[in-house]
Amino acid sequence: MITVDETRPLSPALAAAVEAVLRPKLAPYGLTSLQITPGFDHDGDPVLFIDGEYTLTSTPVDARVLLALISDVRDVLSAGGEFRYPHIRHHFADDQPVRRSS
Repeated sequence: MITVDETRPLSPALAAAVEAVLRPKLAPYGLTSLQITPGFDHDGDPVLFIDGEYTLTSTPVDARVLLALISDVRDVLSAGGEFRYPHIRHHFADDQPVRRSS
């Protein structure tokens, strides 16, 4: 039986690959930092919490862009052999504008 440390941090190379996918798509919304932390979800399953911190910008956040990120990140993680599911959490400024759907 192979055991895996489910609380291990993401490898630096894989963390850099995740950031390379996220940063260009989130920079227009004022992304200042990303932090990837291993943890467990509400069911006790191992996950990766990806927290983005943002400064206030005038560019309205497009929810469609945010929703598509999970697939992009999942693809990178899977290609790198990572099985933990990513939970992307965005910490926007309180007054950050959001794009209205049309």
